[in-house]
This record gives sequence, C-alpha cells and structure tokens, in this order.
Amino acid sequence: MSKVSVASTYTIGESISSLDISQEYTAAGLLDETVALWKDKVSKENEPQRLEGHFLGIVDVKFSNNGELLAVSSLDSVIRIWDLKKSIKSKEIACDQMENWNICWLKDYICTAGEGGRLSIFGIDQNQEEIPVFSVENSFASALAANNANIAVGTDSGSLHIVEDPIEKRKLHSKKVHKKMVRSVKFSNDGFKAFSSSDDGDIKLTDLTKMKEIKTFQHHSSVNSIDVNPIDDKLVVSCSSDYKVRLWDTSSGQCIEQFNPFDKKDDKLWAVRFNRDGSLIGVCSQQGQLSFYSRN
Repeated sequence: MSKVSVASTYTIGESISSLDISQEYTAAGLLDETVALWKDKVSKENEPQRLEGHFLGIVDVKFSNNGELLAVSSLDSVIRIWDLKKSIKSKEIACDQMENWNICWLKDYICTAGEGGRLSIFGIDQNQEEIPVFSVENSFASALAANNANIAVGTDSGSLHIVEDPIEKRKLHSKKVHKKMVRSVKFSNDGFKAFSSSDDGDIKLTDLTKMKEIKTFQHHSSVNSIDVNPIDDKLVVSCSSDYKVRLWDTSSGQCIEQFNPFDKKDDKLWAVRFNRDGSLIGVCSQQGQLSFYSRN
C-alpha cells in the first residue's frame, strides 16, 4: 500500500481558487486578482512571483503541454496568456461575460466554457480567432478537460459531453453520469476513459468508446477536484467537502490513502493535482493553504 508524507507547506494568506503544476513551475490562482508562481519547489524559503494585471478574482490556471505558457481566466471575462520564459503577459483574449469559468489546452489552442454552456476554442496566434464548438442551452459548463484529440465537458445537470476532434469533426457524445453538478473531469492516459466527480459525492469512471459507466468511487460528500496520475492512471487523487484528500486504486476500486491536509473544519479544499512525474500531490484551500505530499 502506498504511503504519503508532507514534502512542503506554504501559507499565502489569500483564498486560492485553482492550482496547476508543470515540470518547472507551480501556479496558484488567487481571489485577490493575482497568480502566485513558483519556480522549482514551493516552500517557505522560496517566495512566489506575483502575476498581476488581472481584474476581479482568478477562476482557473492551466499550463500548456510544454510548460512554457500559463493561461489564466478571471471574473473579468478575459483569458490572459503568460510567457513564463520571458516573464511577460503575451496575449489577452476577451470572452463573452461569464463564458470563461474553466480553461484547458488542446495542443496550441486554448479552450474555455462557462455559465452559458458554450464551449469555444481560441487560436493563440495573432488573430486569436474563436471557434465555437457546441452549446448546451440553459446549462452551466462546470468542468473542462482535454487531451491531444478530444475535449470533455461536465455540466451542472450532471452530464458528461465528449467532443471528438473538436476543431474539424466536432462529433458530440453525451451521457448523464451524475445526479448533481459535475465539479471536475479528467481523461485517462490512453484517452479511452474519463473520470468525473460531482456534488453527488461520487467519482465515476466512464468508458468513452461505449459512453458506459465502468465504476463508481464513493466519497459521500461533494468531490470538488480530481486528478489522474500522469504515469500510472490506476491512481486517482481527489479532494472533497469533508476536508479529506483521498488516493484511489482504480483497478481495485479501493481508497488506499486518506488524510486531512489542513486540520481546519471551516476551510474548503478547492483543487488537488499530481506533479508531472506523479511523485507529488499538491492540494490548496480556500483559506490560502498549500501542501505537497510525496508518495513513498
């Protein structure tokens, strides 16, 4: 059985809404309109750089596949792209109001979805042309993920939508998988399955070739965020409103670790992530706490 131990902790003082980890950097989106960016290890001895120029709170942060760009969405309905090698804000993409709650990268495109249920893709060239992909009327697109070929969208109705080849074919596959809002969605490493978590307290594993549920992992409380180990996707990590982080063995369907990272009953765990080699688990809280755990 795998064991975890604390690798580092950091208190930033502002509410953290989102978290992402690349090979070189860690980014935390803050509700004070900035992004805290660390190069190398997050620790008390390594103060973060602050990325400014956003208005209203940060909603989501996502590194590009090569880790050289950081996309940031905020409540001002603008997506900003940061060139991390040059330490500059390189692009701004204006979206319709409240349509950029969630963002993800699809190769060299940035994808976004939000309150109106519309999924759009933007090129990151000079034209930044918007490609409308699909829209679910009267639906809030509450979760978003992509791999090299497809996009997954979760909605407030509990539905999972898979857009196959979104730039050319835009073929849509849909299934109702949860009873309540989908909070997080991730592809398996081979791209043939998807994990989704929900306010209904469940994590679902769906076979995308048949759009059929394979397994259910029960939290019994709202599951706010999940992530798939990038090296071994039999391991999935989750955080929930019961203040616990859980590590799942998806082949057996068992929770193999669970722990409370902050020991505060009035705090909320908003996001959990593996680093790029799967050796660290990062988790952030509403009250500005960051903790990183190594797997022994």
